[in-house]
Amino acid sequence: MSHSSALYRPSILELARAGNLRAIAYWMNSLLGPHGLVIRIQPTRSGRLHFLVDFTQSRSREHPLRLQKQLVRFICYRLWTLNSESIRDVRIVARIAGNSTPLWQQSVRIITPANRRTRRQSRAHLLTQQTASWFWFQVLRSLVISRLAVAGFFLCYWMLHWELTHNRAINQPTAAVSPAAIASADLAQSSNKAQLRAAMQDSSQALLTVPESFQGQVVREAQSIGSEKLVALTFDDGPWTETTEQVLDILRQNNIKATFYWVGLQVQKNPDIARKVVAQGHAIGNHTWRHVLENVDELTAAEEINNTAKLIYDTTGLRTSLFRPPGGNLKGSLASFAQQQKYAVTLWSVESDDYYVSAPIIVDNVLSAVQPGSIVLMHDGGGDRRATVQALPQVISTLQRRGYKFVTVPQLLAAQAQSSITAQIKP
Repeated sequence: MSHSSALYRPSILELARAGNLRAIAYWMNSLLGPHGLVIRIQPTRSGRLHFLVDFTQSRSREHPLRLQKQLVRFICYRLWTLNSESIRDVRIVARIAGNSTPLWQQSVRIITPANRRTRRQSRAHLLTQQTASWFWFQVLRSLVISRLAVAGFFLCYWMLHWELTHNRAINQPTAAVSPAAIASADLAQSSNKAQLRAAMQDSSQALLTVPESFQGQVVREAQSIGSEKLVALTFDDGPWTETTEQVLDILRQNNIKATFYWVGLQVQKNPDIARKVVAQGHAIGNHTWRHVLENVDELTAAEEINNTAKLIYDTTGLRTSLFRPPGGNLKGSLASFAQQQKYAVTLWSVESDDYYVSAPIIVDNVLSAVQPGSIVLMHDGGGDRRATVQALPQVISTLQRRGYKFVTVPQLLAAQAQSSITAQIKP
């Protein structure tokens, strides 16, 4: 052991990342202690943390109840930033100091690249622990099935051979088909495909058209849209192999159109999924080529946006005038370049937090904040989005019961533009 390694002492964050409960409690108390909260963590089963949160400066129930959502978000986000493979589930119980009766409690699953990798390794380990008897049973079963399949193949082959050699109808003359007729049929089929593609482009292009008054503008929501309760669901960071098609299935089942903001690299990886999104009539937005969160210069911004726009057009035949900067970053050159190119820079007014919280919290985040004209931010790509898929049906059904109608972002902006025109015409 070297002298330097013998003197090395891990930091509090390193210990917390390794799952040390005392380090996690110390770290959380350093952040929340100045606000009158004391955190204690009780050990439970592996991967689960039991947080006891005592409000030391509150004698009434109202204050802790009001802080529930903010506190849960804060704790979950901080644990998510640790990217620890040993932290997966969290149970938070809030109390007033000196009173053992819980004010509220909430369970959340923390999904990080580290613990997702650990779960995959655990499943692989379980598979290698199958008993020998079960293994040989599967081998024997496979051999029996294989032999039956081979026998069935030869039986079907013999029956087909007998029919071809003994059926008199085979020997009857058939009508000749000229090469010209074949070419004509191929041409008609090709023409039909071209017409179908043109129709799809026309309808989808209309869905992507942003009113001129919003081109080059930053938009967070629609205002003054009349009496109709309209809301736009948006999905970022796709198209994604695991979840985009699941989201599409849910939208199709509910006859809903949404807006997907695509990352160029993901379109390059999943062109078939991209074409499927367009074929189902959803609106498309530009979300840069690499999903860059940092500020970039104008040349890089032009490459990020133009390369993505070109690939979207080459893949789907559509041009979009919607742009969303990753993370909602309006600094640097991404947003300014998009405005110069007459994109509508569309942010959001409702944040689902679906990139790090569980399905019940996603549902609550959306339903508690949505109002007519809202643009809701969700994600179908960029990572494990199973929580989004789980939450989406409940979000849709609840908002429909409340009288909301789902539209694309261009449709939402068109409704605001039309409402403004109507208001100017009225005396």
